[in-house]
Amino acid sequence: MRNITANAILNLKEQPQSLYVHGSIMVYRMDDTIKISKVSPQGINPSILVLDLEIVNGSGPMKGVPKLFHYEDSSELATSYNQVTIRYAKDASITVNIEIAG
Repeated sequence: MRNITANAILNLKEQPQSLYVHGSIMVYRMDDTIKISKVSPQGINPSILVLDLEIVNGSGPMKGVPKLFHYEDSSELATSYNQVTIRYAKDASITVNIEIAG
């Protein structure tokens, strides 16, 4: 299990209105990279945005470091979500409520 933290903010002041998901996850090597993407198809609850966070292992020396990740959605669907679930392992995920700005 890895240490992970995330937040999600829906900015209603912008045009188009946009959903921003930010966070960090502890990785084992400094040259590990992070990829975050929207799951397709989404889950059975249309109010929860499901994202996959993939860690691509580097080859550098072992040293625990936090890596930042960022996801942005400016589609019309962005305003229909109440929560974001980030799957970061086969058996691990984190779900956060979306905060509204504006």
